[in-house]
Amino acid sequence: MPQKTKIQPEFIPFENIGLCFSGGGYRATFFALGILSYLDHVSYKSKSLLQSVKALSTVSGGTLTGVAFAKAVQDPDYNFKDFFKNFYATFTPENDVLLKTAISKLENDSVWKANPYKNRSLINAFALTYQEIPIFEGSFQHFKEDKIKHLEQVCFNATDFSFGLTYRFQNKGYFGNNPLYKNNQKQINALRNEVMLGDVIASSSCFPVGFEPLVFPDDYFDNHNSPAYKNLKGLDNFIDGVGIMDGGIADNQGIGSMMLINERMERTKKGLDLIIVNDVGSYKMKPWQQDTTKIEKSSTVKRVINKILQYFTIKPLYWITFIVGLLILILNNMSVFGSQDYTGLYILGGAIFGIGLLLTAFGLVASVIKSSVTSRLKTLFKKNVPEPLLEDIVTFKKLDISLIQVMLSDRLTSAMTMINDVFLKQMRRINYDLFYSKSELNNKRITATVYKLNGKISPYSNSSGYNKDIKPMPSKSLESVCLTASETPTTLWWDKTDVAKNRMETLVACGQFTVCYELMDYILKLKADPENTITDFTEIDKLYAALQTDWKAFNKHPLWLVEALK
Repeated sequence: MPQKTKIQPEFIPFENIGLCFSGGGYRATFFALGILSYLDHVSYKSKSLLQSVKALSTVSGGTLTGVAFAKAVQDPDYNFKDFFKNFYATFTPENDVLLKTAISKLENDSVWKANPYKNRSLINAFALTYQEIPIFEGSFQHFKEDKIKHLEQVCFNATDFSFGLTYRFQNKGYFGNNPLYKNNQKQINALRNEVMLGDVIASSSCFPVGFEPLVFPDDYFDNHNSPAYKNLKGLDNFIDGVGIMDGGIADNQGIGSMMLINERMERTKKGLDLIIVNDVGSYKMKPWQQDTTKIEKSSTVKRVINKILQYFTIKPLYWITFIVGLLILILNNMSVFGSQDYTGLYILGGAIFGIGLLLTAFGLVASVIKSSVTSRLKTLFKKNVPEPLLEDIVTFKKLDISLIQVMLSDRLTSAMTMINDVFLKQMRRINYDLFYSKSELNNKRITATVYKLNGKISPYSNSSGYNKDIKPMPSKSLESVCLTASETPTTLWWDKTDVAKNRMETLVACGQFTVCYELMDYILKLKADPENTITDFTEIDKLYAALQTDWKAFNKHPLWLVEALK
């Protein structure tokens, strides 16, 4: 018998949308706000595309927007335009006090007395600051699985420093990561909804070098005497706490978490029919350059260290001073200097004696410390330095100061380049390879990048990748706005340059017109795909016409929608 051909169900797009917001400081925060605002603006089948967003996966700077939006939609009086105005007003340069407030808290002793459960650190100061901002107030209780409205699944990504895995603050599935959760579900679930949203944001945006890790559960719960906290803290994996840092370390686009969300949704009902990854991570990196400082024979390490170490010994001057003072006291007492002893000589002798005694004691203690440190250094060098170099290094004989400076500079700058550029870009490529290798996601994915329309050609290709079937071509003013947005530094504050270049508005606008373009590109490719199972494009064509109208408006005036909303 001939084998029956399996009939593919009709693909219906734009019903269940998942959004990924990448990390990248305020660059990510306001690009994400632009994405949300345009999806709210444009309609499909008589409702905004934003109403079809069922899942969020956010990282770092994108988590600020994600948490605030996910919380806002739970409000009975939710209105997106009100949310936009509120969020926007909170972070305008004249109103933004996030950094200033966090530093003030770090320096204020009373803050830490009032919050003794938290380690005194900059990231915890940020966490406490987030908790006081109205749009971030509250706990994970807002997203309880049986209560969440509009959205179905939210995941705010961090990274754990116990297994090096993505640490997921999410309302469905495991909370944290699988190794930590699978054997401790009861204890973790008893506390998951008590985690403050300020701590979630701080965890997700706790980027290396700039911040120190948070410690879970120690920094997250104010009542360390509660039975639930004690039960969790008593588990082997949590006794010493788990270090939590920025989600971008493991996945700066939140792609892995969104794919897990999609799998969960497919097991219970229909999965996502469109995943939009919104990414402000750059393909560019500043090439590493070695230190070109001229190496000159000025002073060796041995000479410099010997000069320093000579102060950590008992010098003849110390004990001579001590003896002179003692002699003055004794001889004055014996009336050697006259017919009687003199009070002035007692004072002088006592002062000299005291100085000599202190210097001698200092020299003695310093000598002991120096011997201990030198011994430890020799032991360390013996374990890590090749035998032929050991004698020269341990005795500091031949290493010139300028040479040491160059060596340290090269090591530091190359390490920073590896952490901040090479590693993150490699992780970015791996996650995109995973995302685009899944055939089941064909016609179900869009990637919107902050630099897509800035007019610059990527060093990895010979063209901008712009779809020439979309008219008009990006205008110079649109490209200029996009370039200004894409060059925003990765910070959680606005500097004078950001204010002068109006980067907040350009970032929001960039998110708006970029997702407008990407939706048009998606529809054109969907219609051109001979394997698509869509039988009626009427509503899709209406959507494309609306997108095209907006695209023309963006090319004339890129900030028109920002100005209408703010």
